Amino acid sequence: MVTYSSFAVIAIYILLTLLISYLVNKRYCVGGDFSTGGKQFGWFSAGISILATYISAMTFVGMPGWVYSSGMEAMSMHLNYPIVIFFAVLFFVPVFYKLRLTSIYEYLEFRFGVYARTINSLVFILVQCLSAGVVLYAISLIVIQVVPISISEAIIYISLFTALYTYAGGISTVIWTDLLQSAILVIGSLAIMTCLLIEINTGISLTKEQLNIINLDFDLGVDTTLWTGVIAISFLHLSVYGANQLIIQRTLATKCVKTAQKSMLLCGYGAFFIYLFFSILGILLNIFYQNKTFINSNEIILDFVFNHTNPIIIGLIISALAAAAMSTLDSTYNSIATVATFDIYKRFVHKNKQDIHYNNIARKMSIGAATLVIIPALMSISNESVLKTIASLTSIFVGIRLGSFILGLFFNNANEKGVIIGSIFSIIAIFIIRYLDIAWPWFAPVGTFTFIFFGILTSYIWGENTAQQQQFIQQQRLLFEKPTTSHYGLLLFALLTIWACAIIPNWIFKFYY
Repeated sequence: MVTYSSFAVIAIYILLTLLISYLVNKRYCVGGDFSTGGKQFGWFSAGISILATYISAMTFVGMPGWVYSSGMEAMSMHLNYPIVIFFAVLFFVPVFYKLRLTSIYEYLEFRFGVYARTINSLVFILVQCLSAGVVLYAISLIVIQVVPISISEAIIYISLFTALYTYAGGISTVIWTDLLQSAILVIGSLAIMTCLLIEINTGISLTKEQLNIINLDFDLGVDTTLWTGVIAISFLHLSVYGANQLIIQRTLATKCVKTAQKSMLLCGYGAFFIYLFFSILGILLNIFYQNKTFINSNEIILDFVFNHTNPIIIGLIISALAAAAMSTLDSTYNSIATVATFDIYKRFVHKNKQDIHYNNIARKMSIGAATLVIIPALMSISNESVLKTIASLTSIFVGIRLGSFILGLFFNNANEKGVIIGSIFSIIAIFIIRYLDIAWPWFAPVGTFTFIFFGILTSYIWGENTAQQQQFIQQQRLLFEKPTTSHYGLLLFALLTIWACAIIPNWIFKFYY
């Protein structure tokens, strides 16, 4: 039941967010910049911000619901983080950081040319608007359950509130508020688990299939096999953690390249446990409800919160969901503003202005990004299927986003003609595969390999790199980092987690049954 206590908790969260925004803006209004915050962040704050950005309200609500209805096999989708981060910290992060980039798409102009940079910049803006629109719509559906406003009003108010504190302090505000939002998310999640453990007073009745994580089936139509999680989803996650301004921008705000790498290592070691926690929530909910059928699996955790907890926890959960959503939204607004300013405005409108001019433009662009994201969120209201459509559309562009950087980093003879033709065929391949009986996670590797194949083939028969680009190609190899013990530890950690996921569920089932 929602009471004044619930609203009091929500009000405290909102006031803390505004206070952080004010303090950060007051401290960093001189010296720091909108997009990289003066490069003054440590590995822990930047790493937590990265985790908070990718773990949205969709994860908070969706992961327990997925496990509730499909079992623990959903965890297989998140076994690849150590492998993905291993490649990101060795090849992607060091190159972007050592080149002193503000937008990672500047790299593509150095390596290929302005067309490659512009294509990827526009794709990034489009994809982030669509995905952020889904997040905004999802959290608005929850807010209207407790606040007497329409869904349209909720979408507009949440977007503009998030834009307000993002505008005030840029990436500095985003990272510091992400720390607050992460704390609220942890407290809210632990509160739910505590209530579940207290409320569960029946015997555990789970099947072996529900506890099983590792599925060795080679059926490409199944989206929760080991091969899907370790291979297919690795391409999707590498496009997020290695070739995405939204995530990389946090590493560019750290003090040095080693700090940038350590911030990503936190994700490599920490993401598994976060998703495992939400998966366990799904199992506990299944035990509590005794496998009761829900029309929408996303309603399960919300049903428990609103009907089986107290007003204080309801306020915490609403704040936690808002925090999870806003950590994604504020990062989206800041990164879209950065790309729009430095890849579009600075490149094509005003090239030789002072830094303060571009910082001011970026602030204004963040308001524009917030307004832009409202459009796909509002579109979701009129047609329920649009929500699924918007989410699936983002997979079309994974090949372009990841393939462009792989082509630039590892294939010396690749040129801009290859990027353009590879982009076209990558999209065609995804449209074809969408009509086959192949699970959506395989869209990412198919799109990426298609891009690389046609990119290399086109570069071989058409176009060439300039002398300046050839010089850049030779120098960029020096920017890669050699792996250290902590980096190799990621691969060992990946093997250990896969082994644990294969052994422990069987052990638990035998212990209880």
